[in-house]
Amino acid sequence: MPNGDGKVCGAVRESLTQNSVLEAEQDIQFATKFTVKSGANRAGIIVYNSGKIHVEGAESDLKKWLVELKASIESGSAAPGILLPAEIEKFPQTLQDRVPACDGVVLWFFQEALRCYKAGSPSGAAFMLGAASEKAILLLIEAYGNRIVNQENREKFFGRVNNRMISIKYDEFKRSYKSAKPHPMDLPLSQDLEQLLDGAFNFYRHTRNQVGHPQIIPDLDKGVILANLGQFIVYVERIYGLMAFFAANDIEV
Repeated sequence: MPNGDGKVCGAVRESLTQNSVLEAEQDIQFATKFTVKSGANRAGIIVYNSGKIHVEGAESDLKKWLVELKASIESGSAAPGILLPAEIEKFPQTLQDRVPACDGVVLWFFQEALRCYKAGSPSGAAFMLGAASEKAILLLIEAYGNRIVNQENREKFFGRVNNRMISIKYDEFKRSYKSAKPHPMDLPLSQDLEQLLDGAFNFYRHTRNQVGHPQIIPDLDKGVILANLGQFIVYVERIYGLMAFFAANDIEV
């Protein structure tokens, strides 16, 4: 049995373990101390045998989260949202840094996806990622079509993609792009571009559809959704690299 109140220690231990921030646990006089680490930040939360909780450590997002955890346990309310490592918290800023021209709609939905994930809703995150992906692909298709040199072919292309579902638009783009000239020759755009776009686009679309079509309860893995939040940055970076290539080259189909 811990020196600290058993019920409170259990609640603290469970929350810290779920968020992968528990570094160590030790009994001290009249209490149990949990040492917590997230990235470069460390803090502590002490549970006394009376049930009282004390948070210690330098000011940081980690300590702020622990204070919220303390308040939730003492009040019996819902636990705070998921605590993410600092590099994940910075995903939206990383996207802006790597893709300065990123469309505001894409960025907004990406930010919402991260907020949903932090709030404990991977389904909400999947839906928002799907929306962000769709907007990015629409921009790519438009950028490609506008650079088709032959007016008749350009009009035919837009005739095939306009007013269609996103999956049909994307398939039409792939078919046209496959036979188009020129293609990028420089890395990384010349390497497995179609495979990267295909895999990411279909994942974001399928998981969004699982949430958006209410036939069944979505079965989404939180770890997979988190990994694809990170992958989204590379995905958008490639899309904008391709858009820049189209802007600099006339496309013949």
